[in-house]
Amino acid sequence: MLLRSGRRLPTLEEAARETVPRRRRRARSDLFAGLPEEILLDILVRLPAKSVLRCRAVCQLWRRLASDPAFLLDHHRRQPVLPLVKSCGDSPNPRLEIFDLRAAELRPFFGFPDRASCDGLFVDSQHIFNPTTRQWAPLSTNPKIRVVNLVGLFRHQPSGEYRVLYWTQSHLLSDLYCLIEYRVLTVGTRNPRRVDCLLTLLEMGLINGRGPFICGAPVFLSGNLYVHWRKRSSPLYHKILVFDTVAESFRHMRPPAVSPRHVMHLFDMGGTLAASTSKDCMTEMRIFMLQDHEHGVWAFQYRIKLPVMDIKRFQEQGDWWAQVVSEEGDVLVACNGQLLHCDRNGKLVANFKCDDELPTVLPHRLKESLIQHTFFKKKAN
Repeated sequence: MLLRSGRRLPTLEEAARETVPRRRRRARSDLFAGLPEEILLDILVRLPAKSVLRCRAVCQLWRRLASDPAFLLDHHRRQPVLPLVKSCGDSPNPRLEIFDLRAAELRPFFGFPDRASCDGLFVDSQHIFNPTTRQWAPLSTNPKIRVVNLVGLFRHQPSGEYRVLYWTQSHLLSDLYCLIEYRVLTVGTRNPRRVDCLLTLLEMGLINGRGPFICGAPVFLSGNLYVHWRKRSSPLYHKILVFDTVAESFRHMRPPAVSPRHVMHLFDMGGTLAASTSKDCMTEMRIFMLQDHEHGVWAFQYRIKLPVMDIKRFQEQGDWWAQVVSEEGDVLVACNGQLLHCDRNGKLVANFKCDDELPTVLPHRLKESLIQHTFFKKKAN
């Protein structure tokens, strides 16, 4: 039978088939009906974000518990840091995937993480988005604002605002040797503001109108944004630029005492700034941790020797590329059509096939977040 709206009423058989799963879901939820809220919260907070979203549909109690701001913050803090992988295959559009080390699986990623990230949020030149909730919003209410030379995304601790740091060229000296200006834009506002940088042009490595060459992804820790960069005029050179997001001031910090020819990546190791260094990203990697923030004192932690013979079973000829992707020292190795997972002891844990001759492990990481933000007004289809 058809309703006026054109929709068809379900038959008795169809209604019966739908009723059985509902009864089963109600029976399963009744098993937890007598549990105290504290125990339910302890269970829910340990689930992945996707499971938490499903649990909200069980009953009003679960929806209330799983939507509370304090719960969402605690849930975000407990989430693992997940590396991101890009592969092109035969398609002109690259495919982005999340690598879940605990579940040993690759799953699709929503968004374009080629710029900066913080607290589960990612930005490009004009938008900010949450890949977990699939919400997005413009960076600025001014449609003319495009953040091209992005340095990093951070959360301003006193106000709770999310802001982006970027630089623009200012042709005040000459066309051949120009100055750059740093600017800060609060997400959801119209006009950025200029931030003074007292570092000299020589310190910043600016020449021929070019800005700093940023390596990898900036790390945001304890109110500071740590940026690893090199001089355009001298690529065999390491420098760490520290931006105090509260005082809005810049300073330099010494990197670990390694050869300038070595590859270096900064990352967060349990709330402490760490650096992985390698001669070629093929044989071994050394891990350093920052001991003294003010004086830039680093301490060597351990060495990861890669399983070269195991890797050669997948890549007989040519190079491969390894990168530390977790605070436990997990390493992902990109080689011919494969992505290899090794632990900090150099043991091959698992391998995954990819639709690319050499998949790319991106420098950005995802820490899933269900926290609601006022600047999100749209949801992607």
